[in-house]
Amino acid sequence: MLKLIEVNEENWLDVRRLSVSEAQTAFLDSPVGILARGYVYRSSRARVIGIAEGETVIGVALVKDLDEEPACYDLQQLLIDRRYQGRGCGTAALGLILSELEKERKYDCVEVCVKKDDAPALRVYEKVGFVDTGYVDEEAPDCLNLMYHFPARQQGFSDVLISDFTDPVFQTAFKSYFSELGIPVRDWDGLFREMNEDSGNLAYVRRAKDGSTVGFIQFNPISFTSWFFEETCGFIREFWVSEAFRNAGHGAALLGLAEDYFREHGLHTGILTTDTAERFYLKHGYRKAPGCRAKNRDEVFIKQLD
Repeated sequence: MLKLIEVNEENWLDVRRLSVSEAQTAFLDSPVGILARGYVYRSSRARVIGIAEGETVIGVALVKDLDEEPACYDLQQLLIDRRYQGRGCGTAALGLILSELEKERKYDCVEVCVKKDDAPALRVYEKVGFVDTGYVDEEAPDCLNLMYHFPARQQGFSDVLISDFTDPVFQTAFKSYFSELGIPVRDWDGLFREMNEDSGNLAYVRRAKDGSTVGFIQFNPISFTSWFFEETCGFIREFWVSEAFRNAGHGAALLGLAEDYFREHGLHTGILTTDTAERFYLKHGYRKAPGCRAKNRDEVFIKQLD
C-alpha cells in the first residue's frame, strides 16, 4: 500500500539510491539534488516527502511555499524509482500529496512546472486535474506552468454586486485601498459621484461572516472603435484584497466573478493594466498586449474569455 513518509536519518540513504531512466534525467533532479533543494529552500518551508510502498522507499517529492502572488504550494519535484514506474504509483503518490496539502490548506492551489517534452509527466498531472495556465516563465521557456485548485471553500463569505458607489461598504473598502497605496484624496464625495456617472461601472464586494470587508473588484465595459471595427471589452478598473485575507484564493474568486459577468453580458475580452501584480494576471490567463500601452504608461494585459 502506497504511503507518504518523513525523510529522516534512518531512510535518507534509501532516497539517495532511487534512480530513473537516462531519458528522465533531463527532466528531474537527482535524489541527492532533491534533498539539497529541501535544505536550500528551508526558508520557504520546503518539505522533502518520501513515497513508500509498504516498507520500501520508491520515490521522493519536494514541496515548498510560494508567497509571490498568486500564492500557492510549489511542487518542484516528483520522482518515482524506475523499477516502480508504469504501475500508477506516480498518479497515486500525487493524489496523496494533494490530499495532505488540502488538509493543511495554507493555499488554495498547487503549482508545478513541467518540461514540454516530458509527455509522461504531463499526462500524470493532467490526469489528477492540473491545468495549463498558459504562463511562461522567462527563465524556463521550455516548461509548461500547471496549476491545481482545491475545491472551493467559500462558506462564510458573501459577494455583493454594487452599482451605487455611495454605498458605505464599498466606500470603506475603497478608502482602505487608496490608503494602502498612499494616494491622498481631497474630495471623496466627488470621486464616488464620478464613479456613479461612469456608464456601466460596477463592483463586486466580498465580505466575511463577521461583516469585515475581504476585498473588491471594480469593472465596466469599455469600447474600442475605428471607422470600420468596434469591440467592447470588460475592463478591470480597480482590484484590492485586504491584507488580512490575502493568499487564501479571494483574489482569484473576485477576478472570476468579474469575468463571469463579462461572459454573461456578451463581452469576450478582458483588459486591464497593472504595475504591481503582473504574475498574478499571467497565471490567470492574461497576456501582455504588444504595442498597446495605457496613458499612464502601464503595460496592458488582455484575456480571451471564451
